[in-house]
Amino acid sequence: MWHALQGRGEQADEYNTKWEQVFQEYSHQLAVLRSRLSDEAFAFFDEADVHDGELLELRIIDGSRPAPLSAPARSWETSMNYPVRVELSVLDAMDQFVSHLSYSALRRVVVDFPGEEALFYQPGEGFGDWGYHELTDAGNTFLRHEILFSSGSILAVEFKNVAVTKTPARAASGLVRRE
Repeated sequence: MWHALQGRGEQADEYNTKWEQVFQEYSHQLAVLRSRLSDEAFAFFDEADVHDGELLELRIIDGSRPAPLSAPARSWETSMNYPVRVELSVLDAMDQFVSHLSYSALRRVVVDFPGEEALFYQPGEGFGDWGYHELTDAGNTFLRHEILFSSGSILAVEFKNVAVTKTPARAASGLVRRE
């Protein structure tokens, strides 16, 4: 739909109607998930203006090592504690705020770059603009956050917990916007 909307011409009303319908369905779906999120996390998924924003940072942390590097190694144990974490930072579309998302208790992470279907991608470019994202129920107490970028890249994370903070863009330490 995103790609088709770019050359909408005579079909503008049809696409706008379809977008409105899809948006209303998603809003209803998101409202059902509200009790599973903190106020800050819900506000991000419900209100953050990240369409045409930028992914600034993506970190995948494997917390399964049985001991810190400074300590003697312990024996490995098999458990279902889901030690992998993902952290990402996204600059909003107006270059005003950076949202920091920290997902924990992950069971799945998918990074498809540049993606099978290039939307607005030229070889050698990055992820491109943050296009659209949605939060859905992934079953068994997990949530899924899927993000579609202008390159056609897709980032999907299935998790139990997410923490979201927001800082002014100019105060976000270590993250520099290209001019």
